[in-house]
Formats: sequence, C-alpha cells, structure tokens
Amino acid sequence: MVDKNLLYSPELKSNKNSFYSYIIKMMLKHSNKTIVDARIRIDGSGDRTFRRNFISYLRKELNGKDRKILQNCKLVDSKSDVLIQMADMVAGAIHRSYQKDKADSVIYKKIIEKYIQDEWNFR
Repeated sequence: MVDKNLLYSPELKSNKNSFYSYIIKMMLKHSNKTIVDARIRIDGSGDRTFRRNFISYLRKELNGKDRKILQNCKLVDSKSDVLIQMADMVAGAIHRSYQKDKADSVIYKKIIEKYIQDEWNFR
C-alpha cells in the first residue's frame, strides 16, 4: 500500500503515469533480490507511447550489468487474463487489511497469509 501523503515529488503526486511507473519500479527493485530475469504482466492500458516509455523506463531503471530484474514486460487487459484478475483480488485483500476502520479488514488477508512471501510497505 502506498500512502500518497508520504510522496514529496509534485510530479508523482500529480501525474498518474509517473506515479504508476515509479511504484512498479520500486516494488520490483525492493524484492529482496527474489525477482530476477522476470517476465512481467501488468494490468493496464494506455496509448502506444505510454507503453513504450513505461517499459523502456523499467528496463533502464531495473537492469544493470550485474543484475537483470526484467526480461520483458507487457501491459495486458485484466478482462482477458484470469491470472491478472487473481492478482487484483490478492492485492485488494492486502489493501483491505490496512483499512483498520473496516470491520472485515483482517479476514481476507488471513485466507492468503500463508502464501505471502514478501510484503513491502512504501515509506
């Protein structure tokens, strides 16, 4: 979960595409080195220019001479990809667990808790 109040950058606060790109990069970068040479599918759309810039940004920021995090990346439509739909449900359950004002905030995460290998909190 990302608390947007913790962001300092006006660009990240005001530009949805910049925010999206930055957060995805940070999640992949801070995976405790468990994500290597990954083929990533992300729920999203956007015009051709955004997709090209987004993927180029991730490659530039994540791949280096000594470490390659990203092999390839595709933005896919969740309506036609059941794995993306499942990932959305898992992310929703984890997000709900941070909403302490909701009576059911712990129920859904408890169901998937044994499958969570790493949970990164943006700070």
